Amino acid sequence: MRIAALVVRILLGALFIVSAIAKLVGIDDFEIYIFTYNVLPLTWSFLMARLVIVAEMIVGLLLISNCFHRVVNWCATLMLLGFTVFLAVAALIGRTDSCHCMGAIMEINPLQSMIKNVVLLFLLLVAGGAKPFPWHPRRKVWVPAVLLPCIGVCVTVFILSAPDNWMFGPSEEVFNEERLDSAIGPEGDLHDLGLDNGRHVVAFLTPGCHFCKMADEKLTHICRRNDLDSAAIVYLTPRIDSTITPLTIDTSRFVRPCYMIDNMTHAHITYGQRPLIFLMENGQVVSTCHYRNIDEHQIVEFLQQSSK
Repeated sequence: MRIAALVVRILLGALFIVSAIAKLVGIDDFEIYIFTYNVLPLTWSFLMARLVIVAEMIVGLLLISNCFHRVVNWCATLMLLGFTVFLAVAALIGRTDSCHCMGAIMEINPLQSMIKNVVLLFLLLVAGGAKPFPWHPRRKVWVPAVLLPCIGVCVTVFILSAPDNWMFGPSEEVFNEERLDSAIGPEGDLHDLGLDNGRHVVAFLTPGCHFCKMADEKLTHICRRNDLDSAAIVYLTPRIDSTITPLTIDTSRFVRPCYMIDNMTHAHITYGQRPLIFLMENGQVVSTCHYRNIDEHQIVEFLQQSSK
């Protein structure tokens, strides 16, 4: 029974580590998932996503080490209970999308994930019967023996996937200003959008582009979290001529409806870059960004000033 409990303990630890690695591989989606609850700012969502990964990985390693039973058991139990409470809230508010518990490896909705956590809690109870390894070092030895790997895991995660706001500051993206002026002019494709008057956030997106979809989700939830007028954000996708290609544009991937413009106009303004986001005031671009350096504070301040 003790050997069986030890095997269960090691398998549980491996599951925690696999879950952490899966989240790290799909960190962009996990960040957005946390942000969509409209509780944490975008920058704090970046940090929270990585702290969850670090915590899971450390608990997994400690379970496999089969040392410090009482502390590790409590940490694993509290983590699973915390996740379960979070999932219960998600289910109560009607969330049915994947909770990213296993990253992109497996899509699990909150209810299914709660059932999984209940099973894991039972297995953790079984694993508590594993006999600790005969390792009884002095305090001076085991304190650094635990702290150093924990610090190492934390540093490794943040090196492999540093938060976007640490890596990407404000930047000015290259675009065709002359073509943009022509497009928003009296004879241009974008004239009907009224971009030459007032403040607007203009997002050039392309269907099928993963990062365009996530940029759309970031902008949408920035508006929801800060009670901004979502009509101030204009989403533009290229219109492909059906006489040239039978490809059908599918904009259902986006959160908001997209205004379709001529494919060549879209490509010429952005030089093919996607996504590309403009902050425009009275027809003039005052700032640009791409998916990685979307600044929630800048967008909120820009749009709030336009409403005064």
